[in-house]
Amino acid sequence: MTTAANLASLRARLYEAYASQHASRGSGGTAALIYRRDIRPVLPAPSAGAVVDIGCGQGDLVRLLLEDGYVARGIDVSPEQVALAHAAGLGQVRHGDYRDLLDACAGQFAAVTANDLLEHLTKPEVLETFDRVAAALVPGGTFVARVPNAGSPFGGRIRYGDFTHESSYTARSVRQLAAAAGFDSVAVAPCPPIAHGLVSATRVLIWKVISTFYKIALGAETGVVRGHIVTQNMVFVAHKAP
Repeated sequence: MTTAANLASLRARLYEAYASQHASRGSGGTAALIYRRDIRPVLPAPSAGAVVDIGCGQGDLVRLLLEDGYVARGIDVSPEQVALAHAAGLGQVRHGDYRDLLDACAGQFAAVTANDLLEHLTKPEVLETFDRVAAALVPGGTFVARVPNAGSPFGGRIRYGDFTHESSYTARSVRQLAAAAGFDSVAVAPCPPIAHGLVSATRVLIWKVISTFYKIALGAETGVVRGHIVTQNMVFVAHKAP
């Protein structure tokens, strides 16, 4: 049985050197591609208010938000990740528990982003995080997150690729969590490869063909023809009621 103390000890040990032992240094180019396609189009305008990236790692997303004119900051539990952010000149990133930050900033954020964070949490922690995000958002605020897709044929690669991962998600479970936390609407989208050159464009074409067969197989089993997401990750956008 995993106790709270055992879980805290495991996390402390693995997050202490998270960048050097697992995550490595951030890839700004990849982060920018993901941001431009999956995140920036669903965010409110910079004039809407401040944005916080929880579990921000080395601050790649924070940097992109700042470059787009947002009042942005980030927080991460890994001291090594935060040190790398500071070394890159990102003073807007700080070390700490995102839960404390959200609790201290009730009704202050126009948007909260969380890329590759929720899978590190236990089920009770996930629902608590949805609640905390909802409380920290202004009316009409936006919660954007990328999570592992349990419905992918390769979902186990992300789910078990990091020993600190505790959970993975489907579009239905995301909507269930958002509804329980009082969000007004939720949209879920796949995260397929992004074309940014000849090689990646070829990957996109191959993936389109292969993923079609996966969707046909799911449709044959379930009787549901549309709406299947089969990418390893997916992104969701939840809106707080105005």
